[in-house]
Amino acid sequence: MDEIIRKNEKCFIGLPSCGYGYESAKLCFVACPSDDKYALKIEVIKNIVESKQYECYIALRKIDPGNFAFCTKICSKIIQSQFCIVLLDPSVYENDEKEYPNPNVNLEYGMMMSQNKFCIPLQDEKYELPFNISPLDTIKYSETTFKLKVTEAVDNAIEKFSKRKASGPVPAGPEIFTFYNLFGYKISDVKINFYKLIYDLGVHLGFYLFNSKDKLKFVGPFDYEDPKKGILHTKLLIDNIISTYESLVLSNAEKAKEGQFEYLKNNISIDIIVPSVFDKVDIMDRIKNIVNKEYTYLISIYHRVDFNKKIEEEYKNIGEIKSLKPSEA
Repeated sequence: MDEIIRKNEKCFIGLPSCGYGYESAKLCFVACPSDDKYALKIEVIKNIVESKQYECYIALRKIDPGNFAFCTKICSKIIQSQFCIVLLDPSVYENDEKEYPNPNVNLEYGMMMSQNKFCIPLQDEKYELPFNISPLDTIKYSETTFKLKVTEAVDNAIEKFSKRKASGPVPAGPEIFTFYNLFGYKISDVKINFYKLIYDLGVHLGFYLFNSKDKLKFVGPFDYEDPKKGILHTKLLIDNIISTYESLVLSNAEKAKEGQFEYLKNNISIDIIVPSVFDKVDIMDRIKNIVNKEYTYLISIYHRVDFNKKIEEEYKNIGEIKSLKPSEA
């Protein structure tokens, strides 16, 4: 039975639903202690994951206090991840030489389990698991087997995920709609026949249609895909637009003389979102090499983090909002 990619409809902490899509990004979320002694192991994990053309999202390096850190830096990334890695080695706290299970790591591990994520839990064989997670299968490693065991586990996770077939479209994510709203674009109302005709040129290729006054923009979220798909689908979208334009010009000579179809040449731009592990300049060059060079369309390449950065800047401009004291609530 096909898996249907679904949105998160209920917030874990009671806020409005974020609308992020489960397993919607080519992403691996890594929960790990921040202790310096684990820096080398974390780097090994990062290199292995990125060598498989996945983004490696390391939670401890992404915290940004005061900017909805739990929602935007932790929870939403776990939701979007296709698989997760948890380093369950203990932490040493200041003024205490004893080692303890890391509470943040275990909280994130619990969230992963509650969302039915494919998890890769790792622990050095010299340590013991806390009693409450000891029944869960955990990969035990030594200094000499760490890299091999992580590589095998990551390969297994990717293989299992690749066997799943999505029967519904991947949600674009609320940050995409917010980003374009900030620049005056809105999602086009395809109940209006004009927008429906334009929308149909790209919908089967994975593009959304936005409009702003007389401007039209196709947006393709391909950051969960091999970037070749984004490149090819951009070419095919442009081919569709050009074919439609030329057909209209040939069949409606009078309207063509009046310039009624020039919006198909001059008013359309295309944005695509690609996995963050791929170079945007390289992808742009590959698109330019295969598109019809008789026509020029403005094409922009984004990583999803580009949208998040812009939105976070807007949040910072709003400033900190103080919560009420218990006595004032």
